[in-house]
Amino acid sequence: MDVNLSRRQLFIMFGALYFVQGVIATYQLLYFKPHMRSEGIDPDRLAIVTSLALLPFVIKWIYGILSDRYDLFGRGHRVPYMQIGLVCTAIAFGVAYFIDPSESFGLIAAMVLTATFFMALFDTTADALAIDVVVPEDHGRVQAWMQGGRALGLILLSLVFGVIADQVGYQVIFLVVAGLLLVPLAYVNRVREPVHRTPAHTFDRRAFKAMVQPRYLLFALFLVITWFCFQGIEGLVTLYMDEELASSGTTIGWYGTLKGVGMVIGAVGVATLVSRFDRRTAALVTIAAVTLGGLALSLATTEAAILWLAPFWGIAVGLQWTTYVTMAMGITDTRIAASMFAILQTMSNIGMGAGESVVALTDNMGYPGVFRLLGLVNLVVVPLLFVIARRFASMWDRSEADLVVEA
Repeated sequence: MDVNLSRRQLFIMFGALYFVQGVIATYQLLYFKPHMRSEGIDPDRLAIVTSLALLPFVIKWIYGILSDRYDLFGRGHRVPYMQIGLVCTAIAFGVAYFIDPSESFGLIAAMVLTATFFMALFDTTADALAIDVVVPEDHGRVQAWMQGGRALGLILLSLVFGVIADQVGYQVIFLVVAGLLLVPLAYVNRVREPVHRTPAHTFDRRAFKAMVQPRYLLFALFLVITWFCFQGIEGLVTLYMDEELASSGTTIGWYGTLKGVGMVIGAVGVATLVSRFDRRTAALVTIAAVTLGGLALSLATTEAAILWLAPFWGIAVGLQWTTYVTMAMGITDTRIAASMFAILQTMSNIGMGAGESVVALTDNMGYPGVFRLLGLVNLVVVPLLFVIARRFASMWDRSEADLVVEA
């Protein structure tokens, strides 16, 4: 489907969109918990908010159906939704700057959640646009640009946010995020979707029948387990640094920057693994990296050890974020691209939401014990992966003309 942008321009646009996601993730993953803890917010309330923040991504399929079904303002099925999502997310972060968390935690939590709902909107429709316009042979490459862009946001802003937090306080971060969110609009506004969509890209509710096939259900289970284990580890690292190691904002920023470097390597590595081998090989490498990362973090008892491990854990993060979405792109029906891909991503987000809850286990097991447990549990998906790879092999090898899923 032609959108009046070259292949390279498309890659840059998707990289920019995910760059701002990396900016948001930098705050949410590295600084939100330390920020709120510095304002006297207890861990139980933090656990509730961080779990609720994943709710918009659990219901992304609703955004997907709206995008697949309805052309908005005559501007297309993807672009106007992306524009609304970017602008409204920026507004929510801008408003959050003016709220004192210690006095109005409920209100600032509402702004963070509002921002997350609109972020999920532009994320859903950006993913669908990628499926619409990127040929299967480039799935690994476009995901490398996307996840590489996310990692670049993490690299550039992690240390900056840490310095801001130490020098002028966490609250200013909200304004920085709000401003950066408007950057991708320069690219998104140039996209011109075709007035008439081809049959292969026209909404057809019958395509949903494929989602109840056993192979899709197995893939959904695979996503829930892998993301539960991964997010359980990922979501605890900076909290561990803050509470157990008494790390400063700058130190946490260095951790994020070093991790971001590894994320770029991991994302590019997936593109190489998929092009030279296959998606199953990329998944096996990812599983191994997350498991080894969890075990290594369980042995890290000093700030120095965490910082040394940061780029290596970052590689695992880059692999995780890139591999499984590349697998999902290859089995998504273009007639319901936003809906089907969002449903598959919802399975990942359910796993992530469950993974956020493991913070409660640290009281009894300690952080190292939780890291070790989740790293080992992650290995249970290996047999499941071989079954999935066998059942989807023909779809992952198909050309662009054959992307309609058989019901």
